[in-house]
Formats: sequence, C-alpha cells, structure tokens
Amino acid sequence: MKHISLPCPPAVRALLLQFNTAAVGAYPVGGCVRDALMGIPPHDWDVAVTCVPEETLHLCESWGYRVIPTGLRHGTVTVLTADGPVECTTCRTEGGYSDGRHPDGVSFTGKLTDDLSRRDFTVNAMAAELSEDSNTFEIIDLFGGQADLANRIIRCVGDPHTRLTEDALRVLRGVRFAVRLGFDIHPDTKTALRDCGHGLARISRERISTELQGILLSRDPERGVLLLAELELLEHVLPCGISPHGMGDLQSLSADFSLRCASLLWQMPSDGLDQNLKSLKLSNHTSDKIRVLASGSIPAAVSPRAARALRHDYGELALPLLSVAASRGIETAELQALVEASERAGDCVRISSLNINGQDLLALGIKGHAVKEALNELLSFVLDHPEKNIKELLIKELQTRIS
Repeated sequence: MKHISLPCPPAVRALLLQFNTAAVGAYPVGGCVRDALMGIPPHDWDVAVTCVPEETLHLCESWGYRVIPTGLRHGTVTVLTADGPVECTTCRTEGGYSDGRHPDGVSFTGKLTDDLSRRDFTVNAMAAELSEDSNTFEIIDLFGGQADLANRIIRCVGDPHTRLTEDALRVLRGVRFAVRLGFDIHPDTKTALRDCGHGLARISRERISTELQGILLSRDPERGVLLLAELELLEHVLPCGISPHGMGDLQSLSADFSLRCASLLWQMPSDGLDQNLKSLKLSNHTSDKIRVLASGSIPAAVSPRAARALRHDYGELALPLLSVAASRGIETAELQALVEASERAGDCVRISSLNINGQDLLALGIKGHAVKEALNELLSFVLDHPEKNIKELLIKELQTRIS
C-alpha cells in the first residue's frame, strides 16, 4: 500500500501509537480520512479500534486520558486529548434495523472489514493505518472510495437499497454530501435514494431538520433543493413544499439557515408556512425569525422615512429582510443603504428612544390611555422628523395637538 501523509494532530497520532504499542489496532476512519484526502483539515477524528469498549476505556484511563463512556452499548468511548475529543469505536457488525434508523443489536468483532462494510457511502468507508515509522499512513480502501473521490461520485457501499433501507436518514445524507462536496450521485444510488424516500416517515423530524440545515448551508443550496425535488424527497422534508413563487437565489445570502430557509419559503400562505416550520421542530426563536423574514413586506416607496418605518416594524430584522427580498429578485439596494444610514445616525424608531416619557406626560396632565396614544403620535412625528426628537420640541408638538 502507498504511504501518504495526513494532517493528523500530534495528540491524535500519539493516541494511535499508544494503541499500537498495546497491540490494539486503531484506525482513523470515515469523514476524517475522506476530508484529509481531499486536502480539507478534518474537524473531528473518529477511530475504529479492535478491542472491546471496556478495554478501550481501561487502556485510555491507564494512559492518563479523561474518557467519557459516550455509548458503551454501541462500542463508543470519547477520549479527551490535547487536540480535542476523539471518538473510539470498537469494530463491529450490526443486526437488523427494525425501526429503519438504529441497529437492533451490534456484535463486536474486532475486524476492520466489518466496520467498513456497514458504512453508508464509499467515500466515508475508508480507514488509515499508522505506519511503522509513525509519520505516514496507509489508506485502507475496500470499496473504491479513493476512485469515487477522484471521480467526485457519491455511491453506496454494497447494494444501495440495502444501505438506505437500514437507515433511511442516509437518503438525505446522500443529498447533503453531494452538495457539500460538489459531487454527482452514482445512478444506482440515485435510483435507490428515490425508491427509499418513504422510509423518512420513520425518522425523527429533528434529524430531518438537521439534514435540511446541512443542505441549505452547503456550497450549492439551490442544487440541494432541486435534488430533493427530483428525487421526490422534498415532500418528506417540507410537507407543504416551497414558495409558490419558485426558488430564489439562495447562494446570494450569507450561510445563515434562517435567511436561506426564509428565502425558500418566501411569501407562502400562512397556513403552509406554519406547517412547514412546525414540521422542522426548530426553536421558537428560529421559527419566529423565519416566519417574519418569509412573510415580511417591503415598502414600495424608497425614502428615508420608509427606511425608518422599516426599522420600526422589523427592528434588527430590517436588513436581513431586505437581503431575503433581494434573493427573490426585489431591488432593495437603495433602501438597504438608507436603513444603514438611519442606524448610523441613531434615528429614533421606538417609543423607548423618544426623548420624552410617560412621567413627562403625566406632569403635563395627560393620564390613562391618553399617555400611550400621545407617545405613539409623537413617535410617528419623529419618524417623519428625526431631527426633532428633542424634549422641548416634543412638548411643543404635543401642546399644539392638544390645543
């Protein structure tokens, strides 16, 4: 096998060497190997080990590591190293998947072949073995993952229908990997993705929401949505579909899920919008933000007064709303500049920013509901005349209105 250099952090390399010294096989596996081969610094390091999880726990603690028994039942412990946590999972086979997501049982075999055979896609089914000189690695590739990386292909390990039936979430993971990496999907895998989409009905909505976020935050979110539609998966992700006006320019927006989701759901009827957001199981804060951005109204007139009114109506979401509207083909550049100018000027757009308050009005003899009405009138006055947010001028204006 060819020896290659991987950007493995020193502390992770030291942990692998300690396993090897103890006659335990330890292999970086999955996404960290894929990313390293692509020249992308791995974010996480997962290691397949040949010993049982209890031995992994005992060995690592004896070497002075802090170890968290993350999932002993499934063979995983998390080892805290100086270069971050490393998940060490015993090589295993898995039983049936009666719930379409989790294995009914696992068997610890200590064989790397078993571990790689159960993985989803070939590019995620490679491992690396630390060489004897401890400086380089040998890539263990049983399913053509390196060739698929070179050809930029997402392909299931083994029979695609079997892989996707085991865990239906892999259907969405396939789309996410394709758009995240900029890869095509192998025709056989593509057919299976469409055929197995119905299995998503058994997957938690939170998991589905996480995959949608990954797709929308990818380098090509529009292609991701088009793939979901082409593979008849969109209805499993967003039960009421997307905007009746089609899809906007998602890539023009910053990589912010709320912005891109709002653009996707732009001006949907309120009942459909609410159903989609409810199905995604987002936090109330995120759902409310998307709802405002997706259903916001852009003033037809472009003026400093319109900019101040927009800030009054939408607060800190005024500029994000204009960005979402721009992604839908609405010209907002001039209004955006006016909103930014108003923010820099510190224009008053809230009652709390008026240079007069309820106590001042009580001192003028205004009481009860009339206080709130008077403050609202003064805010409207200041939105028209921001330079007149001065207490004496506000009192004078109020006296003029009363008389």
